[in-house]
Amino acid sequence: MRFVRWLPVLLFGAAPLFAETCTTQAAMDPTVRDGMIRAAENIATLASANNADGVKAQTMPQFASDFSGIAGVMQRSASHLQGAKFSPESVWLLDASSLRGDSQDAQFFCSLNRGASQTSFLIPSLPPGKYGLVVLNTVGVAEPWQVSLLMRESAPGQWQLGGLFPRATTVAGHDGLWYWKTARDYAAKKQAWNAYVYYSAAEQLLKPVSFVSSTHLDKLQEERTKAAPPALSSGVSAQQPLVIGDGKGTEVRVTSFGAENAPANGGLDVLAHVKADTALNDPVASHARNAAAAKAIVAAYPELRGAFRGVWIVSELPDGTTFVSEEPMTSL
Repeated sequence: MRFVRWLPVLLFGAAPLFAETCTTQAAMDPTVRDGMIRAAENIATLASANNADGVKAQTMPQFASDFSGIAGVMQRSASHLQGAKFSPESVWLLDASSLRGDSQDAQFFCSLNRGASQTSFLIPSLPPGKYGLVVLNTVGVAEPWQVSLLMRESAPGQWQLGGLFPRATTVAGHDGLWYWKTARDYAAKKQAWNAYVYYSAAEQLLKPVSFVSSTHLDKLQEERTKAAPPALSSGVSAQQPLVIGDGKGTEVRVTSFGAENAPANGGLDVLAHVKADTALNDPVASHARNAAAAKAIVAAYPELRGAFRGVWIVSELPDGTTFVSEEPMTSL
């Protein structure tokens, strides 16, 4: 399985930002909360069986009319969810009834137990209405997964699917808190590259959906920023690549740098996207170019050898396609 990388199936547009009302599960009307959970568990069970027709029948009309995105997410996750039962992890009621217009960016703030801890949501171009976000944990399957569902109340007590977000919550038998602690250990050893990638892995494992933030996630991100090597402190992108020489007069331009689940749960691999100026029609030559890029990255940052099983290289080609290959550390 590739590392946690399910894209959210949430297809709203863009507009001004408003703060709306958020209710935690502790403060929620039990009837509303339990109804939301039952609806979410029913949809998740259908999704785990890859029952596209069943899920589509309970999906908001604008998404049911173009169901390909949700169907794709279901197909990619069904093998991991097959046979699972579901247990609620957290539930939020998000009231955007006061929004004006067809769709606006909506922001919700939830204080936990009236304390300093807070969870917030920023959902782009949300039509007015009442929404619920239910996070479910799998029960009875070998690999722990989580399914988050964004739902809209179509009638009192009736909920329709607006977003489906399945994801693994462990990599190589370790959860996000383990990767967070290990990132801190690498930071204490001044191994900034290892720390940065492990912090990034921790965030992906701990963040249920892309549009949520929290006090704890903010703390993790602050630690990662503080520990980041100077070459990554201002970010890496296609417009601002990390340039590494390969020792042979060729530059490797890295456009993103993160983590990937190693094959057979062997731990973490480094995942690097690199920009390629030309497409090579020969797969052997393409693989050789990727291998050279992997060797250049490890040669530049040798601490990576002790923290990762290998390196995945995704060459981004001029025609928009990619060539992907993986190199074990033993060959670099």
